[in-house]
Amino acid sequence: MRLRKRLSVLSVMLLLLLGSVSPAWSQRTVKIDPQFTAFWIRLKAAVARNDKAAVADMTKLPFMLGGKDLDRAGFIKQYSSLFTPKMRRCFARAKPTRDQEIMEIFCGQQIFVFAKVDGVYKFTEIGVND
Repeated sequence: MRLRKRLSVLSVMLLLLLGSVSPAWSQRTVKIDPQFTAFWIRLKAAVARNDKAAVADMTKLPFMLGGKDLDRAGFIKQYSSLFTPKMRRCFARAKPTRDQEIMEIFCGQQIFVFAKVDGVYKFTEIGVND
């Protein structure tokens, strides 16, 4: 009888313990760096305005595209192929997500990657969404 009572008490305690831990797992939140938030607001606005120069200023240069390192002038020249109207609409709706030390957005088959370069967030690369 005593053993049964102890097991009941232990069971209740275990259930209470698991109940208090479980919400912590489900409520995990990833804090977004305020520095990234400010960068994202500026970048999104520049993309919406189709401001090639402003986007270039927020991009890590040289920018690797198609096996070539593009300087600022080269990036601006290729801007329209990177930021098509469809991509610009995607930027307007995209919600950045964190992947370890980088931030990224997914637009169709493209992944736009943002990372800190010398302590400042920059647009660093475009990858394939596989």
